[in-house]
Amino acid sequence: MLKSSRCYALLLIIFIALSGCKSTPEAPPIPPKVVPQSLSHLPFDAKVDGEDIVDIQLTLGDRNLYLSDSGHIKMVSIAQCPLDISAHRGDFRLPESSDLAIASALFDNYNSVEIDVMQLKDGTWVNHHDSQTGRATVYYTGERYKLERMNRKQYAKLKLRQKGSNELLDMRPITAYEAFTTFAAYRSYDQLLNVEIKSEANGHELVELDNMLRQTIGQGGYYYSASDLEMLEKLRGINPRVYLGFVQGAHPTSVDKVTADLRRGAQNDDYYLDHQKNIEFAGKYGTKRYRSRYKNYASSAGIRKISDKLGANSGLHLDIRSFMQNTSVLNSAHRYGMKVYTYTINGTDFHQGQLKRLAKKKLPDGVIVDTTPYKICQKLFNASVPNKRYQPLTPAGKYIASLPADADFDRFDEMLGYQQEGYYISLNSGLKSIARAKAKPAKVSRSNKTSASNPHGFPTIVDEEIEKTNSKTIILTLPSSNND
Repeated sequence: MLKSSRCYALLLIIFIALSGCKSTPEAPPIPPKVVPQSLSHLPFDAKVDGEDIVDIQLTLGDRNLYLSDSGHIKMVSIAQCPLDISAHRGDFRLPESSDLAIASALFDNYNSVEIDVMQLKDGTWVNHHDSQTGRATVYYTGERYKLERMNRKQYAKLKLRQKGSNELLDMRPITAYEAFTTFAAYRSYDQLLNVEIKSEANGHELVELDNMLRQTIGQGGYYYSASDLEMLEKLRGINPRVYLGFVQGAHPTSVDKVTADLRRGAQNDDYYLDHQKNIEFAGKYGTKRYRSRYKNYASSAGIRKISDKLGANSGLHLDIRSFMQNTSVLNSAHRYGMKVYTYTINGTDFHQGQLKRLAKKKLPDGVIVDTTPYKICQKLFNASVPNKRYQPLTPAGKYIASLPADADFDRFDEMLGYQQEGYYISLNSGLKSIARAKAKPAKVSRSNKTSASNPHGFPTIVDEEIEKTNSKTIILTLPSSNND
């Protein structure tokens, strides 16, 4: 009941926050959730009200899926997906640096949630990715600020951007403490928080951060990652038991690809035009300075160096392009008791496409992604193939049962709109027609004999039987050979 009430509270918060309203009337009390007996086996956040909901849920359940109260399709079990799936900056559909993004990712059954933390000028740890405002957060005056020059009072005046539209929301980014307490409130026992440290910090400041995590989440509920190996070495002295992930910088080719994409976007998108100066700077940095400083640890020597500094309970977090070019890194890491995770800066489709090229035993230990657990598990492991043990009764259930294995259930609501037309949205190629059994073609006689009425041997055309009971049917009679 506690988890259920938290779920409903979260949904109410999401509705109010994303509506953009500054003031709303007091919400009526939420009625208790009545779960039909036939759906009692589903997780606590399964949707149980609405037309044909029992048939819909049982049909989805035949594919190891269910419809949640949030409207998302989720997997009933992730046992078929032996891969640690980490939500990059929380739920990718919700604003970065928000408690909503963290809580929603936990409800969507990610194994772990990755967030970024850095320090303000006054030493406050905050949940923020960029070193300055402008992209995901905006100062209320429109001025751009570097986070290291802000204090907590100024940070509280930042507003979040909505994902996709870049619309400003009446929401502020949260502090690291707020992120940790949100995670602690909504996590399951086996879900972990990946705290990526983005700013330089001394030993005293790292002790403060670790104490904050121990007090809010507890030892064993979190781990660290950073691109600074020396900082991780300090953390090993502070916390000998915590997992430490060294984040190797993106592959130079990946950086070049991002730079080229941003330049193309700057020609058409006003938002990127506002940041063209920074884009050009990034391009120069990526092609020259970045390449000169890039270090590749995806080798036996690199793995050994990380292990010497951090110990066995550590790992290497690699750009997928680097992973694909250094396929032996997984075996090298495992020899030292280390893990390998992959990420990308070139888009989810590229990341998943590269992973699909690998044999199952060659996959990394985990992935940090901007997609749902369902989608990556389905693409890599076919984790939601229908068992065909349940026979649906309603049109909606029958439509779901007819959907092929490559149907994109992340776009479930959209697909229902194509129910009457017999189409669906594919994970790989957009809108497709549902394959139907083809009628066997009529046998055509191979005889060389031709009848007197058909001396040239043209095929005989037979009209289909017409449904004459339909009031909209119009019958036209053509003249016969006798003109009658």
